[in-house]
Amino acid sequence: MDKKTVLIFKALSCNWRLKILERLSEGTMCVCELDELFSIDKTTLSRHVKALVDSGLVAESKNGTRKELSIADRRILDILKLARDITSDSQMRATE
Repeated sequence: MDKKTVLIFKALSCNWRLKILERLSEGTMCVCELDELFSIDKTTLSRHVKALVDSGLVAESKNGTRKELSIADRRILDILKLARDITSDSQMRATE
């Protein structure tokens, strides 16, 4: 498997990063807005954002003093939905 694919799956392996992606699925957000939403310190949030940007899942741009984040490729949302569907199906089979 190539290094870029590994980076994507590493980025998806953290619950905080999944929450950030979920919020960004609603539209572009400033890092400061994410900071207000999540109960983690700025350094930790910054580290998670960096992992998402480095993996290519999130794009960042400057708007004046604001650092704005957006989903770089919306197909990642399909992957997240597929993962939820798989786990949901597994849970249903386990209860049958």
